[in-house]
Amino acid sequence: MKRFFLFLLVNFFNLAVFAQTPRQIGNITTFAKLYGYVRYFHPSDEAAATDWEGFAVYGAEQVENASNATDLKKKLAKLFLPIAPSIRIYMAGEDVRFDKAEITPPDTAGYKAISWQHLGIGFGDERSIYKSSRINRLTISKSNRATFGNAGEMIEVSSYQGKEFILKARVKVVKGPGTGHLWARVDTDQGTGFFDNMMDRPVINGKEWATYEIKGKIDTNASKLAFGAFLLGTGNVLVDDLTLLIKEGETWATHYSNKYPKNEEKNLEKINEAQPGYHFSINEDAEDSNFYLSISDSPARARNGDSARLFEQHCQVGEYISKEIGSGLQCLVPLTLYGTEKSTYPVADKDGLEKLRNNLSSIVTASLSGDSLYTRLADLVITWNIFQHFYPYFEEAQTDWENDLRIAVKSAYTDKTDYDFLKTLQKFTAKLKDGHVRVSSPASIRERFMPPVEWEWVENKLIITGILQDSLPLQAGDIVTAINGSSPEAYFEEIQQYISAATKGWLDSRAQVSSLAGIENSTLNLKITKANGSMEDVGLLRSLSVRGYYAARSEETVSREISQGLYYLNIDAASDDDIKELMPKLKDADGIICDLRGYPKSSPELIAHLLSEKDTSSMWMRVPRIIYPDQEKIAGYKHFGWEMAPKKPHLDARIVFITDGSAISYAESYMSFIEHYKLATIVGQPTAGTNGNINPFRLPGGYHISWTGMKVFKHDGSRHHGVGIIPDVYVEKTIAGVREGRDEFLEKAIEIAKGK
Repeated sequence: MKRFFLFLLVNFFNLAVFAQTPRQIGNITTFAKLYGYVRYFHPSDEAAATDWEGFAVYGAEQVENASNATDLKKKLAKLFLPIAPSIRIYMAGEDVRFDKAEITPPDTAGYKAISWQHLGIGFGDERSIYKSSRINRLTISKSNRATFGNAGEMIEVSSYQGKEFILKARVKVVKGPGTGHLWARVDTDQGTGFFDNMMDRPVINGKEWATYEIKGKIDTNASKLAFGAFLLGTGNVLVDDLTLLIKEGETWATHYSNKYPKNEEKNLEKINEAQPGYHFSINEDAEDSNFYLSISDSPARARNGDSARLFEQHCQVGEYISKEIGSGLQCLVPLTLYGTEKSTYPVADKDGLEKLRNNLSSIVTASLSGDSLYTRLADLVITWNIFQHFYPYFEEAQTDWENDLRIAVKSAYTDKTDYDFLKTLQKFTAKLKDGHVRVSSPASIRERFMPPVEWEWVENKLIITGILQDSLPLQAGDIVTAINGSSPEAYFEEIQQYISAATKGWLDSRAQVSSLAGIENSTLNLKITKANGSMEDVGLLRSLSVRGYYAARSEETVSREISQGLYYLNIDAASDDDIKELMPKLKDADGIICDLRGYPKSSPELIAHLLSEKDTSSMWMRVPRIIYPDQEKIAGYKHFGWEMAPKKPHLDARIVFITDGSAISYAESYMSFIEHYKLATIVGQPTAGTNGNINPFRLPGGYHISWTGMKVFKHDGSRHHGVGIIPDVYVEKTIAGVREGRDEFLEKAIEIAKGK
């Protein structure tokens, strides 16, 4: 009976924990909504000065276990009122009204109106077209987006292949929250070999001088060994006695040693020029007169708020938002505040603000890992808000973004490692259907190796299309009928849920590569049906690095004369010099086939030789002007175009362009001119349907997300995203064509170029 009672008690406890999960998810999503409204749209000085990454981590932990709406309201108020004293958090249904008098000082003389403007969303890079600032406020900005300052060396190691090495140095971080790291990377003839940058064991602020080391083995096909030290984030790291040892026989021989003498400071000039966000110097220790390398982030620069106004439209004093934030709560957030040169009005409670900042100061965001639940929850809060307020393609994505957040939060609770959460972030952002979305982290390195084959879906079957190693028992045209015990359809369905794509063409292109990737030297087990109907089991070793894989499959042909007067030009491989050298022949050609199944290597100057009139389409790229949350009442767009002009010699030949779903971004800008001005016959498949400058950001835990920050249309103003450049002549590969080694896209292009 006691056992039975204990069993019931344990299971009741488990059920009780499970029953809390919906409440926890609701608490986090409610926190997320208020987080975005205050971070990006409430203009108080206290909010602008907040460490929002640390705040996301701290806040998620504070609100997670709120027991009910009243408790959650209290916790949110404790978090947000110290940095946004003029906001209101209240129960849904309460009669809370905005009172302009509460945010108006008794005498407004000397005050100016402060509010946010966003051109897209800026992450601090002065060179970026995307910017965020408060009007009538000094905008503090970094000179670039660099997130680490690195000092490194490189040596030749081809004669030390297979040998062990140790990189060590004395390191101390004297100012945070950034972290110090040593790093070592072996370069091989196939790409990157051994790599370690201490992301799993960074040097943090507060520790004394200590010796840190990286132990590794020089790959058997190594050519170079690069190594050094860096500061991740902001702060100041000191480095001394950087030493590289290589084991020769039973002896460790010193192959590099740097005690950073004072006279080496002149050698740092180029490093300082190349990394303007950081400063490198040789300093002297006052206690022992020893010299060391100092790496620190450069001082922030301030620019005048009036001159930094991004556009004319802005919120007025008295404008506010009233929003439901979930869990039975609502918020009221003023969008404009009065402010003097010293502070915005009303000023936050000093004690509450100091207590919050002390709590945040204990969170070293640069050293956080996805192994931590609260890092995972914070990253979802940050990511959801960036897209919620600034992603320009929700109409095309057709997804329930708020529900997507709830699903991702639920997944974050069951994730155990940083790699688990990497997959959660990928699945979360795949819902956006943005071909520019890529989620990476140090954990993604584990699946960066490929078997020496290419495959593709042809006639609804997965076909081997390329063999990158002579000894493989495979032939082009072999049909894959099973992968690791699963059907190819099921295997690819699993892969595709982690890929963000606006079109099937880009989804297929990404999946063809992602489906092959895995851990180094792991095996991909296939069942194969040969052309004669026989079946074989084949195990493929993932032995190539990603760089080595692409190098092995790259198309070497830049250009060639197919027949008299008919030229082939590979836009993916041809440089500007290649095209310039070929131009005299192209000028007299009868036909020119331009292959753009991928990404151009050259500038778009070739287009100018095809144009007969000046390009007048100057509004096809548009960056949104945002002053209200949730992308409501967008205040217009800043327009961009290429504004190209015709250039001599004009190419009068019959022009054909080949393209497909692997052509994305710049390739689509290139192809958009061909389509709009009818400069050629387009052959192949629709392009990726994703264009516009990316606007990447980083998250605590080392995660990096790229995405499309601008809205791009076709030149006639119609939709491009999810559509792409549509070919005049569609071409499909056939299994017979693959087996015969034929390029059916090129065959069709030749046929058209010859006027048939």
